[in-house]
Amino acid sequence: MKRVVRNLYRGIFIFAVAGLLAGGWYTCYNSVPSQVRLATQKAQRMEFRVPAVASIETLQGKMETGLYRPVTMVTGPAEAVYQMDVKLLGLIPLKSVQIQVMSERNVSAAGFPVGIFLKTKGVMVVGVGSFNDQTGAVREPSKGRLAEGDYILKYNDVEITGKKQFMSLLAENQGTEVVLGIERDGVYLEERVTPAFNQSGECKMGIWIRDNAQGVGTLTFVDEEGNFGALGHGITDADTGELMELGRGSLYGTRIVAVRKGTDGVPGELTGMIEYDDTNVIGEITKNTPYGIFGRLDMEKAKESGIEFVAQEIGFKQDIRLGAATMISTINDEMQEYDIEITAIHMGNDGGKKGLELIVTDEELINLTGGIVQGMSGSPIMQDGKVVGAVTHVLVNAPEKGYGIFIEEMLVE
Repeated sequence: MKRVVRNLYRGIFIFAVAGLLAGGWYTCYNSVPSQVRLATQKAQRMEFRVPAVASIETLQGKMETGLYRPVTMVTGPAEAVYQMDVKLLGLIPLKSVQIQVMSERNVSAAGFPVGIFLKTKGVMVVGVGSFNDQTGAVREPSKGRLAEGDYILKYNDVEITGKKQFMSLLAENQGTEVVLGIERDGVYLEERVTPAFNQSGECKMGIWIRDNAQGVGTLTFVDEEGNFGALGHGITDADTGELMELGRGSLYGTRIVAVRKGTDGVPGELTGMIEYDDTNVIGEITKNTPYGIFGRLDMEKAKESGIEFVAQEIGFKQDIRLGAATMISTINDEMQEYDIEITAIHMGNDGGKKGLELIVTDEELINLTGGIVQGMSGSPIMQDGKVVGAVTHVLVNAPEKGYGIFIEEMLVE
């Protein structure tokens, strides 16, 4: 019996030690990014504070250094890519890290609201369902042929440009088979669908479609050539949750006319007044990505509206520290820096939109909005005079808290 108890305790001890080792490995793994970006011709400090040794392959040869203390790396004048292999305690493989040396890029932190209009490719299928025909029978013409998230690009070789056109073509159909050219998960294919008449005598396919999205967001940055980034996250369809594929898109001048304050469990919102006409267009959207929307700003129109652009240095993820920072946003027609605190930095959250955790500490902003509200996505995050990120999300149950994306993730787009 004593032997059984001893073996049991030994097993528990081994299991506990293994758990601690695995937990420590996982913590260290998430403390080291898979990619580090550095500027050319600069001495830059990297600080990960993990009990590990890094072996770095550079053009000058191999160097080894401990990551339990800050590491300073001096880069040359040319862009380059190096490999850094990290071993926990110098023995256990932890992670391979790509070090990308890139030309220094300064941007102007924006922080002003914009109206957004995004037109999809063709029309997007947001739902597939059924209806009753004139005899009362259930009809499902598109079942098994079309799927939520498909983009209908052609109708019998006619290129689809929008919802109104598609509905007009369908209305002319007399229940004959249609060949639809669709894009599904980036692959073009054709599906044959035979519409049917509903109880009102209208020709239907049993699908719900959408061709655009619109709303208010915040411009994050503009570079010296007028290229902009905004939102810090992509525009997704409200029904499918899928990133909408861009056909074309525009930025419009807007003015915030109302603020709905965020409370626990109820997200707040900025309401903007947008005139969707050509004279109010201030930029073109050319990309809708998981890291934000991107395109080209009409600098002359932006300056005419009183917006000033001042080039500022960017801060890479390894430059960011816990503690005081600010976010730039426009409430009540006034662009202003508001105090926030960076409470967590997830170095291993590569490409994610939640690399930073933050809390609003500015009493003025809390009184105005309750914290972070819809429409503030894209507000630049500043620390030590550098643009380091953008606000992306709010915690619904704690509107003073939210997340941000590293600015470097937006700049690579």
